[in-house]
Amino acid sequence: MQYKIFCDDYILYDSQLNEFQLENPVLKQELDTANELTFTIYPNHPYFNNISKLSSIIRVYRDNNLIFKGRVINSELGFHNEKKITCEGVLAFLLDSVIRPFDFPNDDQFSSLDYEQDNVIEYFLNWVLTCHNSQAKDFQKIQLGDVTVTDPNNYLTRSSIEYLSSWEVITSRLIKSYGGYLVSREENGINYLDYLEDFTSDGTKSGNKLVCTQKIEFGANLLDLTEELSGADIKTGIIPLGARLEDSDGNQTDEYLTIESMPDGILSEGIVKTGDHILNTTLAETYGTIYKVVKWEDVKIVENLQAKALSYLADSVKFKNEITIKAIDLKLTNDQIGAFKIGEYIRCLSGPHGLDDLYLLQKISIDMKNPQATTIELNKSSLSFTDKVLENKKNTDNIITRVDRVERGYINGGSITDIANETIENSSAFEQNSQAIMSQVSELYTKITDFETYKSNITTQFIQTNEDFTYQFSNLTELINNLDADSAEQFNNIIRYIRFVDGDIILGEVNNNLMLKISNDKISFLQNGIEVAYMTDNKLYITDGEFLNSLQLGNFAFYPRTSGNLSFKKIR
Repeated sequence: MQYKIFCDDYILYDSQLNEFQLENPVLKQELDTANELTFTIYPNHPYFNNISKLSSIIRVYRDNNLIFKGRVINSELGFHNEKKITCEGVLAFLLDSVIRPFDFPNDDQFSSLDYEQDNVIEYFLNWVLTCHNSQAKDFQKIQLGDVTVTDPNNYLTRSSIEYLSSWEVITSRLIKSYGGYLVSREENGINYLDYLEDFTSDGTKSGNKLVCTQKIEFGANLLDLTEELSGADIKTGIIPLGARLEDSDGNQTDEYLTIESMPDGILSEGIVKTGDHILNTTLAETYGTIYKVVKWEDVKIVENLQAKALSYLADSVKFKNEITIKAIDLKLTNDQIGAFKIGEYIRCLSGPHGLDDLYLLQKISIDMKNPQATTIELNKSSLSFTDKVLENKKNTDNIITRVDRVERGYINGGSITDIANETIENSSAFEQNSQAIMSQVSELYTKITDFETYKSNITTQFIQTNEDFTYQFSNLTELINNLDADSAEQFNNIIRYIRFVDGDIILGEVNNNLMLKISNDKISFLQNGIEVAYMTDNKLYITDGEFLNSLQLGNFAFYPRTSGNLSFKKIR
């Protein structure tokens, strides 16, 4: 891959030209956020003095495709007179303009306009951009692009008594309510803003997902995986508030529209409406009543307010499931596949982690001088909180059943030997399809006593494709101490693998950054996918070395003295 960075019409960086180099050029991209580019430039650069804060336009190209456009926002001068430059993307231009207080669509400025068109959200966003452009210089202006986010009723009311930036109006009045993604792009030198419900191959709302041609796969380019499951934002009850009520003169009061006038009772299984609130009784029974007050100041009809509350509550009973993956961009070695791009879906495949699905690339940090250090963050669909509760309840019931069985045996005079139960189960499986042959042999050892449950599942798996062979060894150990209400579970899962690819042998372990690669002509040691040492032609090559005691070179050696000095002497 070739990266280029331009400042206006001047080239600052070309990954293939030594005379145009920068230090640490890193591009950070994240959906619904102004992207950030940082780099350091030294005084010997031919265009060191051509970078102007705020006015210089910076563009980044990857293989002649524009992946960043923005302006210089900060410049720090270092000890060696080098400059550390920080740039922000086009979306940051929306922070430069101010939207005066408004009441859409009730202000006089909207009365003569036909706002009830096919997509009222598109109209409102266009109005915000029009206000922004009326205050901006040409390079700051942003035109409306594609809009696929819609309102089911095609009715939108928004207002503000504050002076807000255009960015604040868009995020608080649209993104917060409707979701979706803001994407900036350039065509023929003009900045466009797209507001998309999802990323699709044909740019429409109903099209197929936009999928990257490159996959992330265990044993290939997957380096690390971290998954965080959080219930911090879980709510089991909601108190919805709508628009402010008006008095007989049409003036707003301090009271809000509520759902209190709607009939009380069961709205659906486990969902009960009482007074001004709605409660998920199934979850509240186990986790308590956790209420949240949510305002929809544009909702003036009580039936719509209750419908929005139900929808919000359904989304509030989900775990926040975030997955962070570190992977090598195989575009480095294969120009025929697509590079990782923000806003594309990537298929992730990892048997040990139970992954086989499409994940939206929401965040990426591109190190242009060290592409193998690129990190990406993918979003995984949330897991239903209700499903998780039922799953936990099932596991708890199983533990209680086993505890009861042990207690009954102990009370009836059974000995420790009688109560203990040991089983060994062997299984094997063979599968063949058009792409691969897989053989798996497992042994499950289980021991249950009145003190603990111990399980050890040892699996050996062999997979053969037309390109490689993979041997995978898994050892999953589960220990449950003190089978009671305070039972503690401990897991230890070790997965090792041996792969044969194009005559090479690769040895490694999941979650370990080190791998060993044995080729016909050399043995390589890899860390984070980078070769740090290798042996070939009777010689050892290593990036960095450290000898803890002595170093011998033929008949000579370096030896440490007790005084702390170092001796070099002949030993034979």
